[in-house]
Amino acid sequence: MPNNHDLRNDLRFAADDYQSADNRDFTTDAIHGGYHGTSSSVPIYQGNTNYREGYEGTNSYGRGLDKAGGPTSGALEEQVRILEGAEWAQATSCGMSAVSQTLFGLLKSGDRVVCHETVYAGTHMLFQDVLPTKWGVEVQMVNLCELNALETALKKPTRMVYFEPYAHSMEFIDLARATDMAHEAGALVVVDNTFLSPYLLRPLHYGADVVLHAMTKYMAGHGDALAGIVSGRDEEIRKQIHFMRILMGGVLAPMNAFLVHRGLKTLAFRMERHCGSGQKVAEYLDQHKKITRVDYLGLTSHPNHEVATGYLHGFGGMMRFVSKPGVSLDRFLGRLKMCKPWYSLGDVETLILPSGESADGGFRARVSVGLEDPDDIIADLDQALEKA
Repeated sequence: MPNNHDLRNDLRFAADDYQSADNRDFTTDAIHGGYHGTSSSVPIYQGNTNYREGYEGTNSYGRGLDKAGGPTSGALEEQVRILEGAEWAQATSCGMSAVSQTLFGLLKSGDRVVCHETVYAGTHMLFQDVLPTKWGVEVQMVNLCELNALETALKKPTRMVYFEPYAHSMEFIDLARATDMAHEAGALVVVDNTFLSPYLLRPLHYGADVVLHAMTKYMAGHGDALAGIVSGRDEEIRKQIHFMRILMGGVLAPMNAFLVHRGLKTLAFRMERHCGSGQKVAEYLDQHKKITRVDYLGLTSHPNHEVATGYLHGFGGMMRFVSKPGVSLDRFLGRLKMCKPWYSLGDVETLILPSGESADGGFRARVSVGLEDPDDIIADLDQALEKA
């Protein structure tokens, strides 16, 4: 007999219906988290006001909703909440929106912050040029790779400790020990985990209070969407950050939410490729006659390699190298045929970002290793360096 069963009667799933289980792999959660059962992918809800059940907020505009931006962003937030092991996640329009909403939501005049000395440039400007002068927040920048320096800094009452576990200077911070020390001193711990993604590291599992990402990078993964995310476990912290989102805006657009949601489904597979290719490229650069230094966590020569190995099952695609004196940065960049001199990171393409001169007259460059064949990446770097 023909099967007349109508599948539409079974499409009752909403974003909150899928629940992660301890025996489920990250890849499964990434594909099914934030599932929307009314279509083969999460629909793009373009409305700027929404009164559907579950999407009411303190005002009818998207920036005031608990699931800001409507069902598309709500599905993404649920997807990230599951992947982070969080109780809540709030999407923002970009990484700096995630940073600013978190800082302005949790800090007030008279508070004190201890921050790692190397963070993203926009974050550094907030800590150095805005919070002390306009918000009355004391900021001390220290090298958190040296836990003795953190211990000394925490002798003064501190509201927040802020750092990137894998920092822009390619250092790795001992996340669990730094978090424990901060909590013992009564401070919140806010972690920017953009460089590693939740596939390689989930800071909430080590006690961090707030984790944020520029999802523009690895989580979206294709260089086509600006997005940020903040996640955590404490409801009072969520309320403070959410309130600042209402006042400041910075809500994620539905189309970008759709693109990031789609990108996250392949995050695990992409990160495996980034890690494998990153290791090969780093080992090649480490042996090159025109390179004096390579900073990559996967190399045993990296000073934080042993610490990072205790946390990570792969070392990502980010590295930095230093050339010998006399090697021309302009000639190197100009000779590249496939790798792209470009800002940003975490894309499918290999991106090269100059980062200044070294002390001995060479140049420094950051490499975000993409998803091309690693031998092709190496061949392009090799011919450019030979002619530089």
